[in-house]
Amino acid sequence: MKKNNIGIILLILLLTTGCGKESIIGNWKSTGTKEEYFYNFNKDKTCSYEMKAARLDCTYEIDEKKITILYKGSSKPNTFKYKIEKNILIITDDNNKNNKFIKQK
Repeated sequence: MKKNNIGIILLILLLTTGCGKESIIGNWKSTGTKEEYFYNFNKDKTCSYEMKAARLDCTYEIDEKKITILYKGSSKPNTFKYKIEKNILIITDDNNKNNKFIKQK
């Protein structure tokens, strides 16, 4: 009976962690820029983008290798390519520039 419980617990852990995939959930800080920028992605699909002068609240959807972000007050969503490599989030903008963010603890 104990072996079955361990198996069930392992299955639940695998399902809730995304089978080893990196998660976008969390706080991310820009790297390689003079100014600091932050993204915060929540489990409930809400997010925020913060810079020195302002904070923009947003919602997001993920589809394959793309993230669509709708900033509060805007009627047009922004869709970007993205990937996560270890603890680095890379968002590719419309100019094909890679914007890198490091996951904060």
